Amino acid sequence: MLRTSLAKKIIREVKNFIEEDLIMVDTSGIIIASTDSNRLGTYHEGALLAASEKRMRIISKHDETVLSGVKAGITLPLFHQQKVVGVIGITGTPEKVLPYGELIKKMTELLIQENHYLDQFEWEARSLETFVFDWLLKDGPSPTIQKRAEVLGVNMEMNRKVVLIEFQTDEALMKTKRWHFSELDVELKKEDILVQWGQNRMILLLANHKVLGREPLLKLLSNIRSQLQSYIGAPVFIGIGKAGSFSSLKDSYQEAERALNACSMDVPITFEEDLRLEMILQAVPVKVKKEFAQRLLSPVISEKDLFDTIQVYFTHHLSLKETAKAMHIHINTLHYRLRKVEMLTGLELKKPHDLTTLYLACILLDDSTNKHQ
Repeated sequence: MLRTSLAKKIIREVKNFIEEDLIMVDTSGIIIASTDSNRLGTYHEGALLAASEKRMRIISKHDETVLSGVKAGITLPLFHQQKVVGVIGITGTPEKVLPYGELIKKMTELLIQENHYLDQFEWEARSLETFVFDWLLKDGPSPTIQKRAEVLGVNMEMNRKVVLIEFQTDEALMKTKRWHFSELDVELKKEDILVQWGQNRMILLLANHKVLGREPLLKLLSNIRSQLQSYIGAPVFIGIGKAGSFSSLKDSYQEAERALNACSMDVPITFEEDLRLEMILQAVPVKVKKEFAQRLLSPVISEKDLFDTIQVYFTHHLSLKETAKAMHIHINTLHYRLRKVEMLTGLELKKPHDLTTLYLACILLDDSTNKHQ
């Protein structure tokens, strides 16, 4: 059957080429789309006859008096996979519209075929997306998942690593951006799986990663990131987990999640195997991070010069000279500010324990307020 939404789209596409009125009729003879809104939902006997006879039918002026709901013109059955799926009607003098009737029919059938393939592509993408979701987050390596893998043609014998790709944009924007993975100009292998993962994420299951190597993989992901950022117009971050088998790929997913959370504007692509301190920090609840940071930094945050000085000091690896230079202040001013920080926090920055505590407080403050800064 021809869907109403597609029929309306076809009418919009085809009417630009002719001046005559057009109608799209379903196989039961009901007009489901028309350039004349008054005819919507009405019965067209001529279209029903054309559909049942599987051939074009000319509607004459005489037919207007004997057939229900018709106007002079032609009706042409529309075929898809050798079946009649609808009828297109062109109103006008048959002698006038007949010469280009077949051309319009072929154009319409091409649009129907294109829509069919698009629907099939979307269905396959959704099926694969659901399969990956159940595999990683729900059923795990169950016999059911193995059966579904066979149906979808997914090879479960090879190791894969999970790559999570996140777009830093709002959901409303993403709903207007219908990204088709086929548009990515990258060389993914046949066994690689790329699906949508929620509104602002994609997940890539890379097969045979050892053959690819770290540097080629980084180049591949940088290419994907560059294309997505250009298309979406917003920052894109990528987290990569370690390789896992069919039964342990959930571990790779969790690692990719951890790596993604550790991404920043400076390091937008992160391998989980490179994480060190971030592994511990991510295990700390956001509420605890916030309380810890506020407990130490609340007297300093209110004085912007002091707080900025701490951050620049850590950024320049505790170099007094480089910190003073970056902030355009005298070295004595820097010493004064650091002493004031010690006084307000009760910490002694020459002690490794106290210095580490202050550093962690700064990091945890960022973690508790913003992501991917």
